[in-house]
Amino acid sequence: MVLTRKQIFIRPTRHGLLFLIILGAMMAGSINYNNNAGFILVFLLGGMALISLFYSLKNLTGMDVAFVSARPVFAGQTNAFTIQVQAKNQERVAVNFALPGQAGPWTTIAKNETKTLEIPAQTAKRGVFIPGALTLCSVFPFGFFRLGARLSLHMTCLVYPMPVKGGAASDRGGSGTGGSADTRHAGPDDFQGLSLYQPGHDVGRIAWKAVSRGQGIFIKNFTAGADHFTLLNFDAFVSRDTEYRLSRLCSMVLAADSRNQSFGLKLPHTLIAPARGQAHKKKCLRALALYSRKKEAA
Repeated sequence: MVLTRKQIFIRPTRHGLLFLIILGAMMAGSINYNNNAGFILVFLLGGMALISLFYSLKNLTGMDVAFVSARPVFAGQTNAFTIQVQAKNQERVAVNFALPGQAGPWTTIAKNETKTLEIPAQTAKRGVFIPGALTLCSVFPFGFFRLGARLSLHMTCLVYPMPVKGGAASDRGGSGTGGSADTRHAGPDDFQGLSLYQPGHDVGRIAWKAVSRGQGIFIKNFTAGADHFTLLNFDAFVSRDTEYRLSRLCSMVLAADSRNQSFGLKLPHTLIAPARGQAHKKKCLRALALYSRKKEAA
């Protein structure tokens, strides 16, 4: 979003108010005593302040601010919204960027410079978090006037439920015939022996040692046990509080992923098949973050 003059508001700072009061007192004294030197000083200082105001306004006009991204966080954590600021025709200027209720960073931007900044924002509850309008301000160059603007960049981020630890509540299951530990299938875990090579077999499984000894071309056979998985069930908790259930499920998703365990997630009207890995974890956390009570009541 490119900043225009219509978006910029101007207010005097504390130092600016004090400066204007002193200037007014000097003007009144010069009129009372008909002091020409006083008039010259008042007009000189007032002209400098007025010129600095127009200079500051020109310096902010045309600045380009764009929202880049925001990583997902857990409820109650402080998130960082990444923005990109580009100064096209501005001279060197110090600008502050902040979100509602937060203290943002000050940064100095030079002419034709592009900077990437992270603006902090405190999250409160799960779901899609909208921090509000981005506020920028500058007191450049003398600190007499505060020039600011409110920019609606449509910034959002995903907030996961806050993890809450507690007793286990899940359904155990497995793949294959009931998920028993002795169920076997072809896989990469245990070496079971050699068999003659047939066209179409994976070349990477050829037993090259047997080939080098002149015994013929064989391939290595492996087996792996069927994975047990855990089904994390929304309805398996004693508590009827929806947010508590989601927080417990969030904690269990993180725990299962840290153990590299295969797990699935069952919510009302939603079933995520058992799997493992970062993509599966993010899919489950996203489902918990976006869970709606309206679906529960349907």
